[in-house]
Amino acid sequence: MADDEIQIDFFDNARRWAAALLVVGGATAIAGSALDWVVITARPELQRGVDFGQGQPGVVAPEITRPFTGLEAGDGWFVAIAGLVLVVASLLLLLRQRAFYAYLALLASIAIGAIAFADYRGVGDLSSSIAQRMDIVGKARPALGLTLVAVSAFAGLFGSVAGIAASPRR
Repeated sequence: MADDEIQIDFFDNARRWAAALLVVGGATAIAGSALDWVVITARPELQRGVDFGQGQPGVVAPEITRPFTGLEAGDGWFVAIAGLVLVVASLLLLLRQRAFYAYLALLASIAIGAIAFADYRGVGDLSSSIAQRMDIVGKARPALGLTLVAVSAFAGLFGSVAGIAASPRR
């Protein structure tokens, strides 16, 4: 190795990887908030004019499935803002090299995870806050966007902890 080459410090390299993971987590949270969070299948209803007196089994309307994004659910806005905080904190972590920005990313990751897992658990429960806000009638199941948001919370958590470990506390 030549003497004029710049040797990269281990902590600088770890901070770069942590910032990259935070950017991925933030971008995934923003994208996931705009994707489908909940898919609701409405209960089928009987069509009008069905004659049950002649032994006909009854005709039902087809099931209607409708997806809702995180932005439509309401919580997607909070996740998108927290994802933006993750991206900005990762850039500041790279530029300023302070643990404060990794702690800020940690708080944003916790907020993303809390929203994602609360909504994920509440989708099937008709007494949950997300079910009441969305007025869910029928069968509801989580969709891809909510899963991506949960994954982004873990990416942000791992990236922020790595950023805390690799940064000075000054």
